[in-house]
Amino acid sequence: MNRNLKTSSITEAAMITGILVVVAYLSSFFSIVMFFYPTPAIILAKRKGLKYSALSLIASDILISMLLGIQTGMIFLILYTPLAVALSYGVCRDEDANKTILYGSAAYMVSFVVLILLMNAVMGINFVQQMTEMYDESINIMKEMVSNAPAGMGGADTENMIKTFDEMGKTMNFIITNVFPAIMVVSSVLTSYINYVVASRFARRFSIDIKQHEGLSYFSFPRSFMIGMAGLLLLSFLLSLVNINVSAIQVNLFMIVFAAMFIQGFAVLKFYLMRSAMSRALKTIIMATVLLMSAGLAQMLAVIGLMDLAIDLRKIK
Repeated sequence: MNRNLKTSSITEAAMITGILVVVAYLSSFFSIVMFFYPTPAIILAKRKGLKYSALSLIASDILISMLLGIQTGMIFLILYTPLAVALSYGVCRDEDANKTILYGSAAYMVSFVVLILLMNAVMGINFVQQMTEMYDESINIMKEMVSNAPAGMGGADTENMIKTFDEMGKTMNFIITNVFPAIMVVSSVLTSYINYVVASRFARRFSIDIKQHEGLSYFSFPRSFMIGMAGLLLLSFLLSLVNINVSAIQVNLFMIVFAAMFIQGFAVLKFYLMRSAMSRALKTIIMATVLLMSAGLAQMLAVIGLMDLAIDLRKIK
């Protein structure tokens, strides 16, 4: 019986390996597919255990390197395999959904840093500089298209559009060069969250018991998060007193805190909207409006998020 179970587990791991390779191949045409690479491995881990999930991931990384090239294989090995293993570990241990997502976020963030360092050391590619150059090139192409527009467009309109593109270029360069770590933290959390939610939804269809995330309405950062951020801000302030340039660090810390409190505030808004008697369509319109007009409401939502973290406005803890 044990032998049959082992054979069944190996067979299922081989099937998941095939699915992972197909996902990697499809990502060559649709990049967004790459972000869902860990999902099949998470489901396999819950069904057959972390060992078989890890074996399936390693086998797929080897096959991807053979079929799609070593560089592609290394990207999946370094960037997405640790994320899949971390999420699978949390699912196998039946951890709380938020805790499992935290495992995945940490793994993805560390993997991203390792990938950037390897690209710089092995291929001499500065990831941030390359992103800046790519964006500058796209801005220049758009400016050239506007300059070569038909004669029907007024000269004043053309100049205004070129000035707008220049301002956009300066803003994006500042974001890429100074706030990239904050963007990386936020993207790590989102990637981990999406994979967990998708895996749990698929698992439910196949009667596999993965804890369902309660949804954004019940999401909350731990209070230790704010204590940690406050400690880092205090440390950066103390370093600035001894003439160490920490402006970039402080900007990133503020951006991370602001983004976290915005998410917390949006969760509070969604929580009370879901409990209201309004129609579902009206709730969706309100949430979409808030997101689209986030430039004007972001500060208000961030303050609400901070208040919720301090005094638990939703009474969910």
